[in-house]
Amino acid sequence: MTMFRGGFAKTISPIYRKVLFNTYKERELEGNKLVNMQNPGKRAYIDDFQVAGFGTLVEKAEGGDYHIQDAKEGNAKRYNWTTYGLGFRVTEEMWEDDLYALFGTKMTAALARSVRNNFELVAHAPFNNAFNTSYSGFNSGESLCGTHTTIRGGTLSNTPSTQADFDLLPLQAALEHFHGLTDESGLPIVYIPRRVIHSIGDYWNVNQILKSEKLPGGNQNDINQMKNENLSSHLSHYLDDSDAWFVQCDMHDINYFDRVKPTFRSGDDLNTGDAVFMVRRRNGSGYGEWRGIYGSSGV
Repeated sequence: MTMFRGGFAKTISPIYRKVLFNTYKERELEGNKLVNMQNPGKRAYIDDFQVAGFGTLVEKAEGGDYHIQDAKEGNAKRYNWTTYGLGFRVTEEMWEDDLYALFGTKMTAALARSVRNNFELVAHAPFNNAFNTSYSGFNSGESLCGTHTTIRGGTLSNTPSTQADFDLLPLQAALEHFHGLTDESGLPIVYIPRRVIHSIGDYWNVNQILKSEKLPGGNQNDINQMKNENLSSHLSHYLDDSDAWFVQCDMHDINYFDRVKPTFRSGDDLNTGDAVFMVRRRNGSGYGEWRGIYGSSGV
C-alpha cells in the first residue's frame, strides 16, 4: 500500500481524531488505579535493580569507627515495550456517497475502545500472570504471588499455602501477612493494605465483608472489624481468572509504561484511492518487587 498526500483523508481526519479521543475517555479506566504510571522517556528499555537493605544501626563508641556494611545487590529486571496498532479504511465510494460521516464515526469509536482495551490488558498483565513462574520480577522462576527467595537468604510468601476463594478468614490471613512483612534484611516494614481486587463473581461477597456494620453470617451483636480496615473494593472486568483475588497496598512495584502514547494517523492509499486511519502505541508493564501485593488464585 503506497500512501500519498492530496486525497480526502486530510479533510475528515480532524473529525475522526476528535471522536477517537472523546470515546477513549467515555468511561474511567480500571487499570490505572492498580499500576504505577511510569514515563520511560525515549529509552528503548528500562532496567531496575534489586538491592538488599541494611541491618539496624550499630552502636558507636566515642572515638571508635563507624560500622560499615556493604550493600548487597540482587537481580535486575528489564522492562521492554511492545508496539500495537490497528486501523480501518474509508473507500472513495463512501466519500463520494457521503457515507464517511456515519461509517467513519462508528469505526473510529470502535477503534477508541480497542485502544482502551489494549491499556487494560497490558496494565492487568501482572495480575493475570500473578501465579505464572515464567512471568517474573527480580527473581527468575518466581511468580508475583508465590514463594520468594530473599537476597540475604530465607524465603517469604505472599499467597496462601492452600489456595482459597475470597472470604473473611482468607482476607484476615492476607492482612496478617502485611503486618508480619519484612524487607530483604529481615527488618519489619509497613505496607498498608488499601484495596481488594476482584472479578464480578466476588462483587457481592467482597462488598458485604468490607462494608457491613455487623459480621456477615454472625450473631446480631458481632461487630464486623473488617469495616474498620478501610479497604476499598476494586471490581476489575479484566481478570482472566474469575476466582482470583488480590489485596494491594498503595506502595507497590507493579508498573505500566507508555513509551509512545496512542497516536492517530491518516493517509491516502495511492493504489485504491481509499483513506486509511490508524492508531499506534508502544507500551509495557511488569513488576520487580513483589511486596505490596498478596494474591490467591482461588479454588
